Amino acid sequence: MVDIADVLQNAPRDCWLALNKDETRLVGRGEDMEQAIKEASENGEDDPVLIWSPKAWIPGVYQG
Repeated sequence: MVDIADVLQNAPRDCWLALNKDETRLVGRGEDMEQAIKEASENGEDDPVLIWSPKAWIPGVYQG
Protein backbone atom coordinates (compact mmCIF):
# COMPACT_ATOMS: atom_id res chain seq x y z
CA MET A 1 0.00 0.00 0.00
CA VAL A 2 1.33 3.43 -0.95
CA ASP A 3 1.09 6.21 1.64
CA ILE A 4 -0.21 9.46 0.14
CA ALA A 5 2.49 11.32 2.12
CA ASP A 6 5.08 9.47 0.03
CA VAL A 7 3.31 10.51 -3.17
CA LEU A 8 3.14 14.17 -2.11
CA GLN A 9 6.61 14.41 -0.58
CA ASN A 10 8.35 15.46 -3.81
CA ALA A 11 5.32 16.84 -5.62
CA PRO A 12 5.36 20.37 -7.05
CA ARG A 13 4.23 23.12 -4.65
CA ASP A 14 1.80 26.03 -4.92
CA CYS A 15 -0.36 24.39 -7.61
CA TRP A 16 -3.19 21.94 -8.18
CA LEU A 17 -2.21 18.28 -8.26
CA ALA A 18 -4.11 15.47 -9.92
CA LEU A 19 -3.71 11.99 -8.47
CA ASN A 20 -4.92 8.72 -9.93
CA LYS A 21 -8.12 7.22 -8.45
CA ASP A 22 -6.36 5.18 -5.77
CA GLU A 23 -4.09 8.14 -4.86
CA THR A 24 -0.87 6.21 -5.45
CA ARG A 25 0.71 8.41 -8.12
CA LEU A 26 0.74 11.95 -9.45
CA VAL A 27 -0.78 12.16 -12.94
CA GLY A 28 -1.00 15.92 -13.48
CA ARG A 29 -0.45 19.41 -12.14
CA GLY A 30 -1.52 22.92 -13.03
CA GLU A 31 -1.90 26.51 -11.92
CA ASP A 32 -5.65 25.89 -12.00
CA MET A 33 -7.82 22.78 -11.70
CA GLU A 34 -8.55 22.67 -15.43
CA GLN A 35 -4.84 22.40 -16.27
CA ALA A 36 -4.35 19.60 -13.73
CA ILE A 37 -7.39 17.73 -15.09
CA LYS A 38 -6.19 18.13 -18.69
CA GLU A 39 -2.72 16.78 -17.85
CA ALA A 40 -4.24 13.88 -15.92
CA SER A 41 -6.42 13.03 -18.92
CA GLU A 42 -3.38 13.14 -21.20
CA ASN A 43 -1.77 10.65 -18.80
CA GLY A 44 -4.73 8.26 -18.99
CA GLU A 45 -6.66 9.31 -15.86
CA ASP A 46 -10.13 10.64 -16.71
CA ASP A 47 -11.41 10.98 -13.14
CA PRO A 48 -8.48 12.27 -11.03
CA VAL A 49 -8.45 13.19 -7.36
CA LEU A 50 -7.55 16.89 -7.11
CA ILE A 51 -5.66 18.46 -4.24
CA TRP A 52 -4.13 21.89 -3.68
CA SER A 53 -0.42 21.70 -2.95
CA PRO A 54 0.53 24.59 -0.65
CA LYS A 55 3.94 26.28 -0.61
CA ALA A 56 4.76 24.24 2.50
CA TRP A 57 3.11 21.21 4.05
CA ILE A 58 2.36 22.02 7.68
CA PRO A 59 1.20 19.21 9.95
CA GLY A 60 -1.94 19.95 11.86
CA VAL A 61 -5.18 18.66 13.22
CA TYR A 62 -8.31 19.95 11.55
CA GLN A 63 -11.83 19.78 12.89
CA GLY A 64 -14.87 19.92 10.62
